[in-house]
Amino acid sequence: MNIIAIDCGASFIKGALLEDTHILRTLSQRSPRVHCDEPITQTIQIDSLIDNVKKLVEALAADIEDFVLCVSNEMHGFILADHEGRALTDYISWQKEYGNIIVSNDTAMGILERECADEIAHTGMPLRSGLPSSNLMYLKLAGVLDRLPTPVYLYPLGDFIIRALSGKNTGCHPTNAAALGFYDLRTSKWNKKICDMAGGGKVCFPTIGSEIVEFRFKGHSVRALPAIGDQQAALLGSGFNRKDMVSYNLGTGAQVSVITNDIKRSGNYQIRPYFDGEYLKSIPHIPSGRAINVYIRFVAGALKSFGCERNEEDIWNVLLKNASVNNVSRCKCDLSFFENAVSDNTKGSITDIPEYGVDMESLMSTIITQMAENSIQLADSIIHPQNVKEVVFSGGIARRIPMLRDIIIGHYDKNIGFKVAENETIMGLASYSIGCL
Repeated sequence: MNIIAIDCGASFIKGALLEDTHILRTLSQRSPRVHCDEPITQTIQIDSLIDNVKKLVEALAADIEDFVLCVSNEMHGFILADHEGRALTDYISWQKEYGNIIVSNDTAMGILERECADEIAHTGMPLRSGLPSSNLMYLKLAGVLDRLPTPVYLYPLGDFIIRALSGKNTGCHPTNAAALGFYDLRTSKWNKKICDMAGGGKVCFPTIGSEIVEFRFKGHSVRALPAIGDQQAALLGSGFNRKDMVSYNLGTGAQVSVITNDIKRSGNYQIRPYFDGEYLKSIPHIPSGRAINVYIRFVAGALKSFGCERNEEDIWNVLLKNASVNNVSRCKCDLSFFENAVSDNTKGSITDIPEYGVDMESLMSTIITQMAENSIQLADSIIHPQNVKEVVFSGGIARRIPMLRDIIIGHYDKNIGFKVAENETIMGLASYSIGCL
């Protein structure tokens, strides 16, 4: 079976052509820049992303007649579109934190907390300022929804991509539905009260299900599966399949997770649908690559001011090459540059800086150590380290920083098993496709 897998992440769009689980070729490119200060109705990012995905799919399908298309997307983002599938807003990702913006002496989060607290407790998603339920509620308060033509249709990113390629709607997979903050774990359906509160009765939500669509694309015969969340795809592809495993999925964003059958939510973790009737007990929003990028941009800016420009990838490579447990500085760092699971801070800091002995390599070692300790602390809150038999690493940050893995592995029993996944999201999409067809 020919499979084209597309992973739309925060940093990269990755594509692969597979024959079953055998990768034949891969392509990747940087994701379009995040929507900035333009009006949210200017569809800059999503237009560029759709164009890039179409080109990737066309290139991957060049010498085959038919294929199964499966897509994964970063979690907690959405697009609003009209009845013909034309985007009415740009892509609103988890990095757009509108929920705490004051509108008429109130905030989206404040209203949802007051009016829908009981319902939110059953979504598996504690309320956050960047969660789609909060962001949609803000669009309602700010009058954006009133200015859009009726009816308005809400799409997770992956399902909108499939709509743009096919002109048809797939079902909305539970991994994507639950990530929006409107899902009810008890019924596996949308929670009507939260949907009506945030959408003002104007927004139509997709049908939750497994419907596959068939269409023609550039002369090819295509079957497209409902898109799935990139976290679940990565964990599936990494072989994360037992309750005595703990997952450290560390990329632009990061999560620690274990498998559970218990859908009761505690305040310190989320419950997310997984596969085969199981769920993830997961703590997301751990400072990871997005936090490191703050320092990378600082170095890039400093070099530029001296007339020595270097791209961010080169800076990453130099700093990581010299990072080691023997090079940790005496200073301390807080990676809380945004809303996160580690602290209540939304601004980072570097403190206890000595007069001498701090350079960028030692600071990077300190940052990596702090990142590892943050992740360990949160993992311990969902599974006792004595119950862990295997550690599963996935994501670009975990893969490219041995020091980070070494610190985490050292926290567990010396006989602990571990594995570092390669191409995990692509392999997860392939496994998902084979399991569905």
